[in-house]
Amino acid sequence: MKRTNAERKVTTSKRARQAGLKRIVRRHVTKPGEVTLSDCKVRVTMYLDADVLEYFKQRAAQRHAAPYQTQINSELRNVMERKDNGSRYSSLVEDEGFIAAVAERLRGRRAS
Repeated sequence: MKRTNAERKVTTSKRARQAGLKRIVRRHVTKPGEVTLSDCKVRVTMYLDADVLEYFKQRAAQRHAAPYQTQINSELRNVMERKDNGSRYSSLVEDEGFIAAVAERLRGRRAS
């Protein structure tokens, strides 16, 4: 991102000034393609169960922990990017160690 010209004169209309408003200079200007959706933060208002919020706040209170909002965002990204689209077991099917353990257990049942 590049900085805009700080010397640029920014004016506020008389009506807006009377309402207590003023214009602010944009600090950065981006070009299309410079920023991806994963690089942009968006403010949202949402309701969470109190125990869920408390859980993340307790995690955030630990030494060297990320802020609770960052942790919630990370968990949501994990859900979004999961290859299995919500299936609890698809990662196990790809786990060679798990498959070998199941095969061994099945062999043991056949021998009994």
